[in-house]
Amino acid sequence: MNTIRLGPNQRRALQLLQQAPAGMTRTELQTELGIQDLRSMQHLLKALRERQLIHIAAWRYESAGASCPACRVFVHGPGKDAAKPATLGREVCRQRHRNKVGRKLYNRVTEARKRGAVRLVLGGITVWQRGVGFTLAHTDQETDEKGGMLNAA
Repeated sequence: MNTIRLGPNQRRALQLLQQAPAGMTRTELQTELGIQDLRSMQHLLKALRERQLIHIAAWRYESAGASCPACRVFVHGPGKDAAKPATLGREVCRQRHRNKVGRKLYNRVTEARKRGAVRLVLGGITVWQRGVGFTLAHTDQETDEKGGMLNAA
């Protein structure tokens, strides 16, 4: 493995991957390295892959958002890249999002949207707003039978 002409971020990325036997995603590496620019991180990973210093060991679904993209899991060392999984499909992504948000809360927001609501406030907390979506504050709360907040502060 030719590591003579590696930059400092590339060397640090290799060290991080050596210390993580399960591998790391681009997002995890980017956070650890403190690199803000997505394009810089993509170039860094591409350079390491071209030198066969890292490879894709697996694919992982990190989000339950609308697009549900699979993220590459990089590991140190040469090897054959894992095959990219088939896309989940629109309905599976919706189901994952509903499960993450909570079925009752999701249904309550859907009904509010049908009535033309701009935001949904439960227990003094805005849990959904048009153009923003669901806020993070509601995910730690439990909902009652009507979709209202139980542990709202």
